[in-house]
Amino acid sequence: MSDYEEIAALSALVGLIYDAALAPDLWVNVLEQTCAFTRCAVGSLYSHDIGSKEPTFHSLWGLTPYYAKQYLEQFAPTNILIPAHMAADGGDVLVASRMPIWDEFTRSSFYRDWGGPQGFIDTLSAIIETTPTRLSMVSMIRHQRDGLVDDESFRRMALLRPHFLRAVRIGRALDLQSVQIDTLAGSLDHLAAAVFIIDDRGNLAHSNASGDALLQARSVFRLVHGRIEAVGASANAALSAALAQTSLGKPAADRAAAIAIETAAGDRYFAHVLPLTAGLRRKAGLRFSASAAIFVVKAAIDVSVATEFVRDEFALTAAELRVLRAVVEIGGVAEIAAALGISEDTVRTHLRHIFDKTDARSQVELVKLVAARRAPVRA
Repeated sequence: MSDYEEIAALSALVGLIYDAALAPDLWVNVLEQTCAFTRCAVGSLYSHDIGSKEPTFHSLWGLTPYYAKQYLEQFAPTNILIPAHMAADGGDVLVASRMPIWDEFTRSSFYRDWGGPQGFIDTLSAIIETTPTRLSMVSMIRHQRDGLVDDESFRRMALLRPHFLRAVRIGRALDLQSVQIDTLAGSLDHLAAAVFIIDDRGNLAHSNASGDALLQARSVFRLVHGRIEAVGASANAALSAALAQTSLGKPAADRAAAIAIETAAGDRYFAHVLPLTAGLRRKAGLRFSASAAIFVVKAAIDVSVATEFVRDEFALTAAELRVLRAVVEIGGVAEIAAALGISEDTVRTHLRHIFDKTDARSQVELVKLVAARRAPVRA
């Protein structure tokens, strides 16, 4: 696949991922296309609850009903990859053959008796969420004809990872598992976040109850001749640029834009501009032609999600992300070192790298950076 073909395939797949946030039936198509993009044979949107011992395929492509049933009823409890994946962080990309437990895994009955008869030899997973008792992820299975997961497939899954996370969270927030698209306006009113739907002329077409309240306050956004404006010249310029990009129909417009806004009173808000210019996302505009949705929340520190925005924006490593979270949750270098089980010198080294990447000059500035990037919708 040439670079041009890869960019085109990636753009189409990203658009389909966000379509699936509004129409969950499309996850099967997403998994099929992801398998083709990463050279895998089976794809699943999967969760495993250790407490109830109930694994679930929320969506599945490429696996026969017989083997899916056999996995859920017989082999899931013996799959040693599950606890290993639960130890990861949300957003991590994991390859079974690169994990310390690989030798043990290949000797397991799960690998031999379930994967072996189907020719499966490796897995490639993007972790969506982990808690002490629950794991959710997008997981791909590699067939022996394609060999173990290679660097190219790993890189491609890493490109898709942030879009999987955002689409799943947006889908949860909108509760579209049980809501038809023509009742989207009603479901938006149940969101704590302010939501504005923008039509293809740039005018406000719909706002939910939280959005109406925000417009009435006029401290963050105001309505001028039918158009949404952000308070503050720089924030409004960023908003205008993001909305203009959504109307171009270019592949880049399928990426969501994030904008920080500070009011005159010092309150900080975070706006997330999601293009609605592809597939079923356009249908979310109800009876008008929608080009974008804007989700807005007052900035507050939601460590698990907000630090992921920082990681994606500044390309932090997994170790740097753990230190950043500890800065927000714990504070001092000595306390962070003790909590993470590393030396204080190692903490300081990671902090220097984070400072270099983010241009922050102190731990206080790092906390402010995280606070300004709270996710606009709640999972």
